Amino acid sequence: MEIGYFDTVLEIKEKVNKYQNIPVSNQTLILNGQVLQDIDDPWKVEILHNSRIQLEVNNDDDNNNNKETSHNNKKNNNNNNKEVLHNNNNKKNNHNNNNAANKNIIHLNVKVASKTQVVPLEVDANDTVWRVKERIQEMENVSVSSANRVVLHASTTGVELQEHQLLRECDVTEIDVSYRASAAASGKNRLKLMVLPKSGTKKVPVEVNACDNVGELRKELQKLQQRLQFHLPQDGYFFIYKQNVMDDDRSFRWHHVAQGDTIEIFNGSVSGGS
Repeated sequence: MEIGYFDTVLEIKEKVNKYQNIPVSNQTLILNGQVLQDIDDPWKVEILHNSRIQLEVNNDDDNNNNKETSHNNKKNNNNNNKEVLHNNNNKKNNHNNNNAANKNIIHLNVKVASKTQVVPLEVDANDTVWRVKERIQEMENVSVSSANRVVLHASTTGVELQEHQLLRECDVTEIDVSYRASAAASGKNRLKLMVLPKSGTKKVPVEVNACDNVGELRKELQKLQQRLQFHLPQDGYFFIYKQNVMDDDRSFRWHHVAQGDTIEIFNGSVSGGS
């Protein structure tokens, strides 16, 4: 075949197609083991006079198969990439969910009045105080017949936690647990205390509920004052228990007052807390 000095490889293929009826797309031209590109010029690739060029003919089916294989490979790669991305997103979501879950967990130290050890309890920040009472009731080492009898106080402030409150609103990490007496046993669970006025030597017997705040003792003493004829300071007074000033806004149970204990009355007032 004669070709022009400046014919490109593509133009050579077109001549082959013209004389041999072989589509250009099916032709591969090889010179000295090197595949010629359509844009190559003969003088650049050293196609000289009487040069032998090898012609390989590719079938349409092979091209289609190659295209289909290439398409399937791309599809599989895309699917694999999507799957990897999906898995990575799942891991990221799981990690975020775990972080969010951890932020909602509160570790409480539960101090039960009848026990010396502190019991750890893991709760959700969005749980209500009522749910915590139920959890305490379910604990193996705490026995109480009804969650209604459970009373929770913040250990640091002594404030009673209300059943409708969410734990995240209470801002507590340690709570004191006590139990209200049942109606049938209320008489048995009342504390019989002795109160010693500062100026006297005779103790005054008083009965109070362990869950009552110390301030209730003032009301009981006022009721008994006229009948038992003892003196209460007119200018104010406060209570001392085991050499510690008592807080009127905290319960006898919080102060660990036991049956038969003595509480002393001192003249004056306390400022700045106990």
